[in-house]
This record gives sequence, structure tokens and C-alpha cells, in this order.
Amino acid sequence: MLNARLDTINRSEVLLYLGCRGGQVPEDLERSMDECWEQLKIVARPRLTYRIFPVENGQLSGSGLLLEGRDIQRHLEDCYEAVLLAATLGPDVETLLMRTQVMDMARALVLDSTASAAIENVCDNFEKDLRADCQSKGLFLTDRFSPGYGDLPIGLQQQLCEVLDTRRRIGLTVSQSGILIPRKSVTAILGVSETPRFRRSSGCANCTMFHSCKLRKDLPCSYFS
Repeated sequence: MLNARLDTINRSEVLLYLGCRGGQVPEDLERSMDECWEQLKIVARPRLTYRIFPVENGQLSGSGLLLEGRDIQRHLEDCYEAVLLAATLGPDVETLLMRTQVMDMARALVLDSTASAAIENVCDNFEKDLRADCQSKGLFLTDRFSPGYGDLPIGLQQQLCEVLDTRRRIGLTVSQSGILIPRKSVTAILGVSETPRFRRSSGCANCTMFHSCKLRKDLPCSYFS
């Protein structure tokens, strides 16, 4: 059984979420990121749950899920199993974010982006551990693919969470609009294959919907200077 681990954040990823692309990072932003990371380490309670299903004709046999779209079919091509994952930083992070939004919106934006990088670290660590387990068996793992990536509908979140029983197992629910609650949570699908698989770089910048995504921030670093 693989466990949730949060051990660091990718600062470049935080800056990407903030809309900073190149150039000098203001000292006050650097300091704010450090302070937000320290806050998150105190309140975050990372948890995850996962299940493994056979893949038959691009679908997860026995899951009851219908995987729509060409992108997820390409993702699972030549895979004989798939891993459904759900991970969260916990409700205390959500509370901290809401409290910070009331007091200091600029600080809240940095905290929000830092928390996004933190949940990615939890998922990266899970993927690293799972990949090592697969390699020990001579198997190969795809990267993560989440509802909302490419043409995989965001509405799949609800069904995926039901399959994983996330409400009971890790306290994760889904709003009517498909938003995960707590917000700093992730669901994903990873394929297992007997042959090497091409791996995309992870993160928002490599999603096919990067330029049109309504959820992605696009704030200049000068906003914080």
C-alpha cells in the first residue's frame, strides 16, 4: 500500500501558476513563497487512495466508468491495467486559503499557487513510488492523466470519486460543477504496460488545454512588486 508524502514544492511550478514566466523574481515574492510553504507544512494533512482495474478496449473493466475522448484512449494504449488515484491536502488547507483571502488577496494568490504545487508533490511522490514498484516487476507506467485534461470531461470527477469512495476514505467530495472539495486535491489515471511508454512532462503547461483553460491564472510578477 503506497502512502501520501509531502516533502517539498517546485518553486518554478509555483511561479508558473502565478503567471511568472522568466525574468527577475521580486524579493518580496520569494519571501512570500517561503512563508506560505511554512504555513502549508503545518496545516496540510495529505491523504490518498487508489484502485487498480484491468484495461479492456480503452475502458477500465469493472469500474463502471466511461472514459470519453481520444486523448485518454491514446494515454491507455497498450496498457493492460490502470490505476485510479485521488489525493488531497485536507480541509485545513482550504480553511487557511479562505481566511487568507479575507485578509490579504495578494498573499492568498501566492498561498493558493504554493498549495497547488504541494498537491502536485504528493502526486509526484505517489507516481515515483508506483513507478519503482512497476519497474521491479518489469512493467512500465504512464504519467498521470486527470479529468479536464485534453478532451477527457471534467464531469468524470464525480464518478471517479464514487468508484474510489473518496468521501469516506479521504474526505474528498465533488461539487455539482465538478470541482473537487477540498480544492487542493487531484484525481488521475495512470496506465500500466508491459512495454515502455512515452511520458509527457507533468504540469499545466503541458496540457493540450493550457492556452484556453479558464481555471489557469495569468498574473504578472509585477503585481507583487
